[in-house]
Amino acid sequence: MDILRKITKLLFKLVLILAVVVLIFWIKERKNISLDPRQFMQEQLQGVVEKTLPEKSQPKTVNFKWTYNQKNYTLTETLYGSIADFYAAQPKEFEYQGELPTDWKEKYFAMFLQVAPGDDTIAKIAADLKQAGQKNNLKDDQIVELVMAFVQAIPYDEAKAKLILAGSGQGLVSYPYETLYGNTGVCSDKSFLAYALLRHLGYGAALFVYEAENHMAVAVQCANQYSTYDSGYCLAETTAVGSRIGMIPTLSAADNQARSVAKLDYFDNSQDQFDEKNLGPVEIFEKSSGQTYAGIVNTLKISQQIDALSSWIFATKKEFVATNKKINADKAKLEDMRKDLDKLAKAEDAEDYNKMAKKYNNFLVQVQKEIKDYNAQIKVYNQKVNSYNGLIASF
Repeated sequence: MDILRKITKLLFKLVLILAVVVLIFWIKERKNISLDPRQFMQEQLQGVVEKTLPEKSQPKTVNFKWTYNQKNYTLTETLYGSIADFYAAQPKEFEYQGELPTDWKEKYFAMFLQVAPGDDTIAKIAADLKQAGQKNNLKDDQIVELVMAFVQAIPYDEAKAKLILAGSGQGLVSYPYETLYGNTGVCSDKSFLAYALLRHLGYGAALFVYEAENHMAVAVQCANQYSTYDSGYCLAETTAVGSRIGMIPTLSAADNQARSVAKLDYFDNSQDQFDEKNLGPVEIFEKSSGQTYAGIVNTLKISQQIDALSSWIFATKKEFVATNKKINADKAKLEDMRKDLDKLAKAEDAEDYNKMAKKYNNFLVQVQKEIKDYNAQIKVYNQKVNSYNGLIASF
């Protein structure tokens, strides 16, 4: 019996040591993945939201306001602090064992597109947006644009963006419910929300990620020949109000917010200068299939008209600057001739006065014609600017 006890104790010690060794090995192999802190996603997530949705409490009325096709829209939704806190508390760390999965980024983005069982918030808002569009006789493609205008109008969180750009934004990526509840978000937050809404409307969608620029955009399925990067999806920027589907934006260096296509001022008004950069290499994630957005054809047509007008406007403006300079010089010359006429009149030099008066009058007629032609050209120029701004407004 003593021998049996000793053998039993020895086996127990061996099992305990083995368990400790396995535990240590497991801890070493279990890792957390974080991208470079300069990238917009600071911590990674994995899995699905499987926890029980809490009771609805701390109700909050959120009023969404936006404009589409020069018409104002409003949508009032009741959201709940308890549910927003629930999503905010979901794990924000991608855990793995052994080798890093090759599809870990795909899993990371998928995390934010999951909803807890029983949460129909996104589905309800998608239905409300569709109903608002149908009430205003919008076609399917226009309803997609209406949804994008809705997301674009959610205020951009500049403070959060600056934290992310500074490398201090760990854990700041939000679930769509959080974005709706707070009525604010950065590119990733708003892209996840737009993606979820597009899918509930039955459209294929994808996420375009620009790691070098710390930027994300959503994309909607469209005809391949018109798609962005020949991907089968048309980029839809979420951070710039008025950015039309299919247009690649420029980003502000200050906070990474995309810039809308700016309206032009009339001639002689000053233009603001912006520090902007173009988007670089893209990675595409969460590709899904569904209904195809066909409005890109009209967008390209409008874009071509804008480009043509823009080229004419800026070329003509340079000509106007030169013409304006010549007219001012001719006016100064006329003024000098008038002073000479006054001197001749005082000297009662009739012969020289008449000669000078003839030259003055001929030159005056010439300058007046220059001014008349110039004003007529300015009128045409400003009409072109109106046309340009009207096309921009249609975005």
